[in-house]
Amino acid sequence: MHPAGIKFGLSHGLLEFNGADVVLSGAFLESISEMARRKVRRRKRVMGIWDEAVSAGLRKVFVSSTAPRQEVTPFFTGLDRMIMQSLMPIAEKAKMGHRSGKYFVTSNMFFAKFRKDVRRPHMRNEPGAAWRLHFRETYAVIKEFCAEHSPENLRHAELLALCQLEGWDRSPNKLTIEDFLV
Repeated sequence: MHPAGIKFGLSHGLLEFNGADVVLSGAFLESISEMARRKVRRRKRVMGIWDEAVSAGLRKVFVSSTAPRQEVTPFFTGLDRMIMQSLMPIAEKAKMGHRSGKYFVTSNMFFAKFRKDVRRPHMRNEPGAAWRLHFRETYAVIKEFCAEHSPENLRHAELLALCQLEGWDRSPNKLTIEDFLV
């Protein structure tokens, strides 16, 4: 995140220092995680949950600001990346994978836990059903990893599942499966 965005986040209590790293504040992380829990548990549709959970969590802890646009814009453009980087230590603690620089590499053990005997809907013919099944399986595996290795972070399982679905990368040049389905 740009230094002006970090300054804005720190001055409004949305970011905090964790050693040399800048991460989401505890209240902001809990707010986003709570919204992710609500959105995931009550809906069948998977697409769009990330944006809804982040914006609803932000609305709970941030009301308004008179800060200059030069600080506000960098904060909001780097917010998704900051959320994922703040969740990487939690995912590492749950043994889902490891951080490699600014990227997160999911472990082979994580993918080995997926059920292999399930007949999956075809991504092109039934994209909604395929994404829903993929998300539910990912969510179940993450809950299992959190319960086994990091029970204190089980409350973040829904948010970790959304990060896993997003691929832990919010860079603007990232290609997604939707780019190939068109």
